[in-house]
Amino acid sequence: MKTTIIVGGVAGGATVAARLSRLTNDRRIVLIERGAYVSFANCGLPYYIGEVIAEQGDLLQATPELFRERFGVEVLLRHEAVAIRKDERLLVVRNLETGEEEAMPYDELVLSPGAAPFRPNMPGIDLPGVLALRSIPDAERIKALIRERQARSALVIGAGFIGLEVAENLHRLGLEVNVAEGASHVLPPLDAQMSAYVSDLLAARGIRVETGVMTKGIRLAASGRLQAYADDWQSAEADLIILSIGVRPETALAREAGLELGLAGAIVADEKMRTSAPGIWAVGDAVQVRSGVTGKPMLLALAGVAQKQARVAAADIAGKTDERFRSVWGTSVLRLFDMTVAMVGMNREMLDRMGMAGRYEYVDVHPANHVTYYPGATPIHMRLVYDREDGRILGATAIGKQDVSRRIDVVAMAMSLGGTVHDLAAAELCYSPQEGAAKDPVNMAGMAAANNLAGLHPVAHYEDIAAHPEATVLDVREEAEVARAPFAGALHLPLSQLRRRVAELDPSRPVLVMCQVGVRGYTATRFLINSGYEARNLSGGYETMSLIRRHG
Repeated sequence: MKTTIIVGGVAGGATVAARLSRLTNDRRIVLIERGAYVSFANCGLPYYIGEVIAEQGDLLQATPELFRERFGVEVLLRHEAVAIRKDERLLVVRNLETGEEEAMPYDELVLSPGAAPFRPNMPGIDLPGVLALRSIPDAERIKALIRERQARSALVIGAGFIGLEVAENLHRLGLEVNVAEGASHVLPPLDAQMSAYVSDLLAARGIRVETGVMTKGIRLAASGRLQAYADDWQSAEADLIILSIGVRPETALAREAGLELGLAGAIVADEKMRTSAPGIWAVGDAVQVRSGVTGKPMLLALAGVAQKQARVAAADIAGKTDERFRSVWGTSVLRLFDMTVAMVGMNREMLDRMGMAGRYEYVDVHPANHVTYYPGATPIHMRLVYDREDGRILGATAIGKQDVSRRIDVVAMAMSLGGTVHDLAAAELCYSPQEGAAKDPVNMAGMAAANNLAGLHPVAHYEDIAAHPEATVLDVREEAEVARAPFAGALHLPLSQLRRRVAELDPSRPVLVMCQVGVRGYTATRFLINSGYEARNLSGGYETMSLIRRHG
């Protein structure tokens, strides 16, 4: 009987074990896990800290007993793989309870070591009360520290997905929470302009965020509490500090075995998840993947990616199907208080860093999640980035209170099929008054972009206001709207009066048109173009322009 050994549980390794057992009965399957839990919901850890998830047991996805009884899988907890003797097909495993080592023979070996929280080498990193969150024991340590110190305040270093989830849940416990982020804005996977919605939300909830802060060390203040610092900055004092500054692939085992490594030391695997060594597969956060947008290697630590890789690896080992792992698109979502932030693909800043500036365009739209005549509608702030030549979708972001993630799911599926903005404009999506609109937000974004590509909808952006001082900024909102929220420097000419007052505009000057969210601006832009003016619509209207102006 053949033996398949899997190193690491959680999303990747546990999925390989379960699927392989379903596909074949002709092998012994052994799962090696150095921790105390074979499969747990690490995405739920912040909510366990915040007592949204009440019991530790609710995080456990499977137990060794379940794997043995349901799948016939042997699980060895508190065992660590310490060496691969690949020429002999032997895995050296250490029992962490006894220290004893055993060389276990295998026919196939699957590596799912995951990624570890990045702990920078800086002063104070090992002080009591400085913690990271990646496992159930980490969460228990944080909960215990809050109880023992009767903590009243916390500092979270890092404002990415996990950092903000932790910040929210500490806030839920009643702690005063501060966040320090090294990037120029919160949620670095967003571009800076869209992240302003998140900044506003955090400020409204009383969470203080400082950006552009590269922490150099942590010290004990005179009060005995913790304080982070940089060259010209120091944080508020805190009872505990949570590090959330990214993860690094755990690939020491693969490196020492001579496997090919790529970005940041991640394991290189092909589309069947085979590594450079015969008989060894790799899945999960420790594996380099390929961007569907750029075709280039990247790292992406997402549970869904790990599980899909695991399915492919199990199928290849069993020899049952010809499944292949595809490119990744980075489809992600964060629920923060009452706001949902969802994204897919690349944002403008990522594209600029990759040398694609000038090759893309983007539009901002702010439709409601469903028709506004039905009670309860709330806006979805959506940005769609696309290739300015062929309309290929490069990325999208949506932010709002309701029905946000399903809009990005539609865009993600279109991207995975090589779709363009024209596909979004034409997409047939669900509609009823309670659930959407005949022109869904996805359609609206696609239509705005498709009209732009067709030359019907020339768009401008906030930066164009300063870049073109010769242009007239024309505000076509109605008088009551402008009275409530004026936009300094704009000429006010309501759309309802534009046709009879158009002669008031200087035909020798280009016009940048602005309404509240961009829809009436498009109508005004078309009228001006048809009347012989050079006009462009400020994408997203006052909603976008005022947000950017407010945040700089």
